[in-house]
Amino acid sequence: MALSKYRTDAAVAANVAEAAQTGSPAYWVCLALLLATVALAARIALLW
Repeated sequence: MALSKYRTDAAVAANVAEAAQTGSPAYWVCLALLLATVALAARIALLW
């Protein structure tokens, strides 16, 4: 029972940490790189 409580607490802490990092510049840089990669893949697919 204690192990499941620990897992639940860890999951809650991870969610809080993830929500806090959403406003960080690194998050936006990674998101921009991901979108640029998808856009590049789409252009290559269209030209092929």
